[in-house]
Amino acid sequence: MVASKKGGNDARRRKQAEDEQPPASSERRNRKKKDGWPWWLWLVGSLGLLACAGQLLVAIGGGGSEKGSSGSTGKGSKGVGGNKGSNTQRYLALALRLQEMTEVAATMMDHGLMDSEKAKDLDEELTSIEEEIAGREGKVERDLRAMVSVVRGTLYQKTGKLSDEQVEKLKNSFTYANPRYWDDYYNKTSAEERFDWYGDWQTSIKEMSFAPKGGPDQVTAHTIGDLLRPYLTPESQIMMLGCGNSNMSEQMYTAGFENIVNVDISEKLLASLRERLGASMPRMRWVYENASALSFEAGTFDVTIDKGTLDAIEQNKPLLQSAVTEAHRTLRPGGYFLSVTFNSPEVRVEQQLRPAADW
Repeated sequence: MVASKKGGNDARRRKQAEDEQPPASSERRNRKKKDGWPWWLWLVGSLGLLACAGQLLVAIGGGGSEKGSSGSTGKGSKGVGGNKGSNTQRYLALALRLQEMTEVAATMMDHGLMDSEKAKDLDEELTSIEEEIAGREGKVERDLRAMVSVVRGTLYQKTGKLSDEQVEKLKNSFTYANPRYWDDYYNKTSAEERFDWYGDWQTSIKEMSFAPKGGPDQVTAHTIGDLLRPYLTPESQIMMLGCGNSNMSEQMYTAGFENIVNVDISEKLLASLRERLGASMPRMRWVYENASALSFEAGTFDVTIDKGTLDAIEQNKPLLQSAVTEAHRTLRPGGYFLSVTFNSPEVRVEQQLRPAADW
């Protein structure tokens, strides 16, 4: 996690961000390039594919009907047939194949070897994966298709310098910054299907100590909530920037931080959250907002929490810059911007936050 204070001292903020970041692996320290394939997409994609793989392995071990993986239905397609065990094994192979493709694409992009021809070759591989699951509907197939569309979209956005809208016009292509991707995804998922890639308030972390800005000299953290708590009070006006279907806000509300405005670009998702939580958590709100053009007045919030939202849009640099500028504008002087990210403080603070606003 990194924290930036609006109007704070630069040197002290830099030290704070460095102190609060959990120790990074040597591999992560080497991933500080300003441009290139988004390495976090490989990581998140791998997590998604591992989640698919987990469902498939359970299905292989559990037996059951012959309707397809994870309750999928539909006629068999190219390379897919037989009983549930053979289907799930096949899908597991496809998931691992897609993971390998993201690794290849990331390596080629980072070494400047990616061109339109190689992108076309990779796209043909992606299309072949889609053909393998054509005509079948289920959770695993849905998540595989979603990952294929994002890998394809990010691939063509980077090689062709395309906007999110231009990417969408291509066949089965999206980027994580496109609101229609999320509407489509949430339309196909239930409230019970919740997987928080970045963890939640109660997620355990490796024990660490840090000195929060303006708080106690030293705090020991065992969870993500322990990292955030020193910057919050029960009276804090909090914006959750890109809330998604995470239960982070629910857990914060239960912990005593109730003045939370959850914003997102999927009205379908927000309506579902209002219906499910509105009565039991009356002081929390869910508001449709575009992160790059927030409707709130300047200085509305004491704290803004970003948990993966800036990571999702960082390849669209104008969008990223606008989102950071708006987050800064809507914070009161002395307020805190808390970012839970796979990026290092150098990338998030020095390369992304500071160039966009006077923190």
